[in-house]
Amino acid sequence: MRNNLETIPNIYDLKKIGAGHDGIVFKYGNRALKLLKYDIHTREYKGLMIFKKAIFFQQNLSLKRIENPIDIMLDVNGVYIGFVTNYLDDITSQEKIGTPRYKDTGQFTCGDLICAARELEEDFDNLTQNNVLAKDINRGSYIYTTDFIHLCDMDKYVIQNGGNLEQLNRINLQFVIAKFLYFEMLKSVDLSQSQKNHLSKWVRKQSHSYNYFDQLEEEVRYDYAMPLCDYAKEKVKILLP
Repeated sequence: MRNNLETIPNIYDLKKIGAGHDGIVFKYGNRALKLLKYDIHTREYKGLMIFKKAIFFQQNLSLKRIENPIDIMLDVNGVYIGFVTNYLDDITSQEKIGTPRYKDTGQFTCGDLICAARELEEDFDNLTQNNVLAKDINRGSYIYTTDFIHLCDMDKYVIQNGGNLEQLNRINLQFVIAKFLYFEMLKSVDLSQSQKNHLSKWVRKQSHSYNYFDQLEEEVRYDYAMPLCDYAKEKVKILLP
């Protein structure tokens, strides 16, 4: 690792905690190591986490709920092969079911949701201030720890100037929260495809709203202790025709 020249004898001896089209993630103490696939040119062509981007993110971003690179990895020849983030323990993972550490996402409260949303708002503002656009946010981007939602997988975030960056990041931020509630509503009741399509349109509408978080906070301000599974059950009744 570049910061202190710490050596990992064999990364494949470590516990694998994730894998995708662009790399494999291993647990190393309180850190997560992402070993990247592809050569340098292919990574750049695909918009993945090239060396320049990893260093920029490490040196310029200060984030609370988005897992930012904190170091990079080099092979024995000094060639960039991956990056390091803090390890987050996902308490909703399948391997924790049946253990005291397991918690379903629906057991978090409306208050937890508002707190996470506001801290993510600070993070997305920090992205915008540093000319970074969040991209490729999907279901695999979510990690749920003891303090609720975090985002991982910044590989396809891009550094850009202009292009209405503030508005685009606001849309992505609101999408994160609306899409989470969509996932929770899907768990609350059996839905037809047309009903799922209706909820997807609701997600898009909230994502493009000027003040979605203010509306959400006003809606739940007397129910901060309500479990999100109960909120989702009530919300889906209101939204579906």
